[in-house]
Amino acid sequence: MNNRAPHDRYRMLIGLARQDLGPDRVGELLAPARDTVAAIPAHGRRQGVFHTSVPVGPLSRALEAHLLALLDSVRSGIWADDGTGAATALITAGIDRDLAAVTVRRLHGGPTSAQ
Repeated sequence: MNNRAPHDRYRMLIGLARQDLGPDRVGELLAPARDTVAAIPAHGRRQGVFHTSVPVGPLSRALEAHLLALLDSVRSGIWADDGTGAATALITAGIDRDLAAVTVRRLHGGPTSAQ
């Protein structure tokens, strides 16, 4: 039985696709998902949650790379995600640390007050 985590499979598939299809074609295939992801910080900016110092396009690409790096860190054993990975990603995107923690707790059905 293959015990690879689903995120590891996706990371491997994207890596293989880049080698086989080339980065431009992979970019075309990922464009719809990237557009959806770019809408998140755009919406957050309108609500005053995300910082505006980096344009949405580069910010979305940076978040994508950051999330892949976090997944790779877990896979390689240099970081054991204790459940803070989602909050780490939000903080990297420019969300206040306390708000990121509250948001992740709320999404997981936990208490929402900052501790």
